[in-house]
Amino acid sequence: MPLAAASGADLIEIRLDLFPTADLENLPALLREVSLPLIVTVRSRAEGGRFTGGPEEWRALVTPYLPVARYVDIEQRFSSCAPAIRAAGVKVIASFHTPTILKEDELVAIEARLRTFGDLPKIVTGVGTRDDLLTLLQFTSSRTAPICTSIMGEQCRFGRGLLPLFSSMLVYCYITTPASAGQYPVGEMRTILSLLT
Repeated sequence: MPLAAASGADLIEIRLDLFPTADLENLPALLREVSLPLIVTVRSRAEGGRFTGGPEEWRALVTPYLPVARYVDIEQRFSSCAPAIRAAGVKVIASFHTPTILKEDELVAIEARLRTFGDLPKIVTGVGTRDDLLTLLQFTSSRTAPICTSIMGEQCRFGRGLLPLFSSMLVYCYITTPASAGQYPVGEMRTILSLLT
């Protein structure tokens, strides 16, 4: 975790669905020592992660981390858990992941649904062409802040560095191992953004 701060990260995402079950028992205590704000995420298999349980299992997995979390990432299928997360004083990143780009009106409808249970809507799409990327950039630029958009996969991955210039609030990067294909290391993304701004 000190490496994240040294690399220039502003937040750390803890992907609980990627941890071996045996490691989860002691993790909340270890995270109390982390200086950077934490995003706690349990990504479902349906949206690119490894978690296969339902809302009750999701809530049981997340609850021990609420005392150390600044944000919890919640997919729509687990949105019934959002009021309890917010009641604990933790902000909700309401997320949606799809492997293909959607039309702008579909993106607008998804954003509206995410805003019904989250503080920060996050939409991650696959981008197959530069026209797809232009659709995502236009959508991001036209929305009311705050919003987070990102790209799934390697295709047009350079768009990850453009989206913050169009008002996306977060850029997901890595320190040692990517959590998903197409991510840049934190240091490289810092350099890219400094060159573009």
